[in-house]
Amino acid sequence: MGRWQRPYSLDAATGFAMVGLVGQAAFGTILSIMYVRERPFPLPVAILVGAWLAVCFAVGVRQAMLGVYVSAFGIRSRTMLRTTTVPWASVASIHSGIATIAGLDMGRSAIIIERTDGVSVQTALQRGDLLRPFTFRPEVGRLATWPEHYDEILTTLRAHQRDAQPGRTAQASGPTRSLTGGAGTTSASAPVGRSRAARGGPGVDRRRDIHALARQHQRGALTDAEYAAALAKIEDAGGAQ
Repeated sequence: MGRWQRPYSLDAATGFAMVGLVGQAAFGTILSIMYVRERPFPLPVAILVGAWLAVCFAVGVRQAMLGVYVSAFGIRSRTMLRTTTVPWASVASIHSGIATIAGLDMGRSAIIIERTDGVSVQTALQRGDLLRPFTFRPEVGRLATWPEHYDEILTTLRAHQRDAQPGRTAQASGPTRSLTGGAGTTSASAPVGRSRAARGGPGVDRRRDIHALARQHQRGALTDAEYAAALAKIEDAGGAQ
């Protein structure tokens, strides 16, 4: 995969932006033909109208290009005013976080790219909702998609990160496997297991693991599906003991 591409299906906002571009181009063409053939308005008015159409067209083009792109090199976020490219080697994690604009909470979740240097890159992809229609949240420069589509995009981007960083992802998932109480981790550290059992037994360990898992889910490090799967593993391990 050498070229940049969206690894997900387009949302309704992007589709409307593309349709709007076609309409603006057609409207500008008609006005140009009318001015050349009939000159229905003075030259200054024609310049103002042309400048307005150019600005609208530029905004429409950028709106249609919003989103997250991936390639073999890395991941790229396109917002209205900025394009940020992060190589896969510099990606620490991709998770859901708080959407902000000028430092203000927009009341939504957004897909965040965490870089290894500690810098967070907020993408234009946000979890939309239909239950708060009167909340003032500007939509230009944002892609607020429905929750199911949002979760699907986040899962797809994480899959691309795992494919591009197999070694780092396996290393990062090591603590998660020990957190879920896998049998391999317990057998590899038998002395630690005996000391834990002496301090409080498997019930204490299981409560601590569930608490840590809930903290990860609250921070957005785990999706709902990942949280449910990990919680089920912990419960199964506790029942087996």
